[in-house]
Amino acid sequence: MPPLTAMKLQMLFAMCFARAYQEIPQYQHRDPVTSKVLLCDQCPPGTAVKHHCSTKEPTVCALCPEKCFAEQWHWGDSCQHCTSVCKERQIVRRECNSTHDRLCECIHGYYLLVEFCVRHTACSPGFGVIVQGTPERNTLCEKCPQGYFSSTSSTTEPCIPHRNCTQLGLKTVRPGTATHDTLCDSENKEFTFDCSNQHTECHNDIILCEEAIFKFLASPPLASVSVEHLSESLPGRKVDWKSVERLKKSCSPQQQALHLLRLWTEQNKHQDKLLSIIQGINHCERKVSHCASVKNLTLEDLLTLMESLPGEKVSEEDIRALVRFCPSQRYILQLLHLWKIQNGAQDLAKALSHSLRRLHLKGAHRHLLKILKRISRIINASSIHRMYEKMIVNMIQDNTFQNPTVQ
Repeated sequence: MPPLTAMKLQMLFAMCFARAYQEIPQYQHRDPVTSKVLLCDQCPPGTAVKHHCSTKEPTVCALCPEKCFAEQWHWGDSCQHCTSVCKERQIVRRECNSTHDRLCECIHGYYLLVEFCVRHTACSPGFGVIVQGTPERNTLCEKCPQGYFSSTSSTTEPCIPHRNCTQLGLKTVRPGTATHDTLCDSENKEFTFDCSNQHTECHNDIILCEEAIFKFLASPPLASVSVEHLSESLPGRKVDWKSVERLKKSCSPQQQALHLLRLWTEQNKHQDKLLSIIQGINHCERKVSHCASVKNLTLEDLLTLMESLPGEKVSEEDIRALVRFCPSQRYILQLLHLWKIQNGAQDLAKALSHSLRRLHLKGAHRHLLKILKRISRIINASSIHRMYEKMIVNMIQDNTFQNPTVQ
C-alpha cells in the first residue's frame, strides 16, 4: 500500500475514533447560501479545513501538505509551516511531521536559556557537579564536603575523595583542601625517565617545541644510529653513561634520541654552536605558552580534542590525571604531549590540521579552534626545522660519521 494512502487511512481512523469517544470541538461559521450561523466540527491534528460545513454537509478536512503541520484541533484552512532550520548551536531532535513541528535542542555542552543555547556552567575548583547539564537545564554544583576536593573547573566531574597517604604506606606532607588533594611523601626520590606517563610534568611547551625542531631524528641517516653512538658523536660535554642506560630502559628508540639531545643541549647550552638552537627553542616555547594559556577548558573539552586527533588515543584515565595534576592553562600542551608519546611516528602539525577539521564540523568552541590554529602554525615552521636539522647533522657528521667503526 502506498505510504500516502496508508496515512490517509490512519487519519480517517483517528477522526472516526475521535468522533466516537470524545466531543469534537466546534466553531461558528456563517453559511454563505443561507446566511445562517452554523456550528461546524473543527479539523483534527494533522489536517486543515478544506470545506466548511453547510446545512447539508459536515466539515471536510484535508491532510497537511509536506513540510506543514497542525498540532491542535482547529478551524483554519491551512496548516503551519515547519521550522526550516534550527538555531545556532542546535541540532534536530525530531523531524517535522503532520502533527508536530521540527523539534530542536541545544548541542552537547549547551542548554536553552530564553531563546539561546548557552554553554553549561563549569563548577569552579572547590565545587563538584551533582547534576550534569542537559539541553534544557544548566549544571548544578555543590561545595565539596569535608574529605573531598575538586582542583579544576568542570561541567561533569563531582568532588572526589582525598588520597589516603596512610593506606598507601606514605607520610602526609600537606593535608587536602577543597581545591587540592592530599600531598604524600614518597620514599623513592631517585630520578627516572618517564617516557609513557608524564602527568605531573606540566611544562611541555618546550618539549613540544623540541620534538618539532628535532623531529628529523626519525628519518635517515639518524634513525639507524644507536643512542650510544649518537651520544659519543655529539660534540662538547658528553651525557654520562648512567643517564644513557636509563634512557635505553625507559624510552622508545625515537624518544631516546630526543631525550638525549635534550640532556646534551642542557649540558652544552653555553657553546656558540648551540646558542641559536636554544634561542629558537625558547622563542618557540614563549609563543606556544602565550597562545595556549587558556584557563576555562574543561575535562569535556579535552576529551573532545583527544577524540578529534588521529592515531592511538590517550586514555580517559590519563586525561583525568592530567586535569588533576596540571594547572588549567597547561591542559592543551600536556594533552598534545601525551598524544605525541603514544604516536611518536605521527607529525604533530598534520595531526592538528586533522583535529581542526573534525572539531570545526562538530561546532567546537571558537576559542579552542583559534588556539589550535596558532599552535599548528608555530609547530609547522618548516624552514626553522630544516635549519636546525642541518646544523645538528653537520655537527654529528663532523664528529663521528667519518669514523668507519660507526655503522
